[in-house]
Amino acid sequence: MNAIAVLAQESGDSTVSVTSVASPLGTLHVAALAAGVCAMAFDEHRDALALRLRRMLGPFFHIEAGDPIGVAPRLRAYFAGRLDALLDAPLATAATPMQRRVWSLVGSVPAGSVTTYAVLADRLGMPRAQRAVGVCLATNAVPIFIPCHRVVSTSGGIASHPGGIARKRWLLQHERALDVADLTTARVLRARRARLDPRDTVELGPVNAMGANANE
Repeated sequence: MNAIAVLAQESGDSTVSVTSVASPLGTLHVAALAAGVCAMAFDEHRDALALRLRRMLGPFFHIEAGDPIGVAPRLRAYFAGRLDALLDAPLATAATPMQRRVWSLVGSVPAGSVTTYAVLADRLGMPRAQRAVGVCLATNAVPIFIPCHRVVSTSGGIASHPGGIARKRWLLQHERALDVADLTTARVLRARRARLDPRDTVELGPVNAMGANANE
């Protein structure tokens, strides 16, 4: 039994509240325990949410509509442009020790910046673990809340995302971390890689009509 299941069992409350929030990315279905958000599904994956909760909590839980921790207003504020609106959202999702370390690092990347799988692996002290980092991000149960969209490939490509490439691109554009296309990210990363400290993130400035970065 994982720590989240134990927490729910010890609290005596096996209720999972689910709220659905309309967004530019489609309807988001967010599940929360009293302790925090435990899972989120994009609309086309909403039927898999109950299965994810069963794997997380075991068979004895009850789903009801509701938003006891105020997830919906936080998401609406984020999509309206208040990019720090999700920072104080409590999270209560199950994770392995490796996932928790990776997600913690990703959570420290500010809106408007990106980092890479290689940088995260270096910060873990495991420079060859880029693939493992990717797996941890692909299994992120609460995308957007844990901003795995802020991680791109070392070459500068968008890379994958639990919600798909189009959503990842939209989120990066919304946070003003990506302005035109994957190639913009790739060019900026290549230009700056030589002077990047492994602990740094990459802040992408505005791009003018000719594709040049306005900060260069």
